[in-house]
Amino acid sequence: MRSQFLNTLGVLALLTGCTASPTPTAGPAAPATERIVVRPVTEDGLPAAGFTATDDMTVTLECGSTALNARPSPVAVDDNILNCSPSSAFGVACWQDPDPGFAVCFRDPWGLEVVRLPSTGSFPASVAFAEARPLGLLLSDGERCLIRSGGVWNVLDQHPDWYGTYACTGNRALWAESDDGIDRTTPRWTVNLAPLSGTEPLHIRDVVAAYYVGTAEGRPNS
Repeated sequence: MRSQFLNTLGVLALLTGCTASPTPTAGPAAPATERIVVRPVTEDGLPAAGFTATDDMTVTLECGSTALNARPSPVAVDDNILNCSPSSAFGVACWQDPDPGFAVCFRDPWGLEVVRLPSTGSFPASVAFAEARPLGLLLSDGERCLIRSGGVWNVLDQHPDWYGTYACTGNRALWAESDDGIDRTTPRWTVNLAPLSGTEPLHIRDVVAAYYVGTAEGRPNS
């Protein structure tokens, strides 16, 4: 009887792999999200070394008139970078151009171009937010996302009370229940990704890199 009991235990051990499989070990943790500050414009409002400027005369920006109604850029780590309207111009990070009638804005953290646009009113001084939001995000699946600049977006079917915060390649968007929707509780940030249409389920993606905006020092690009 004892021999039969021991034989039964041996069969169970083989079937479950208790004696044959090594103790599993955790794989290496994904590297922390890299935070990158891009500095495309000098304090004088000129393109920094390596950047070029193009003119866009199709829209006129409004960047505020006094320090009381200045709108600091949400993506800037330095002072005196403004968020200018209208939202359709995507003027989320703008500097005063040497010509008072113009502003120079940075739109694409993966590019080397700044855009010079006409502006009305003055360009008031501003203080950067204590914690900036990324202008752009690079996700683990290779998708690139840019911060939302107003506009009307669809409703997310899965969570009708959520809202879109970043527009991504492939007609996708990042969706948030609160704030900007970026989970920063671990060194490797994560986000919730779904189509802009809002009709498909959410998928969690890691954030490989987050891009912010700052002002360059040194000589401008000549």
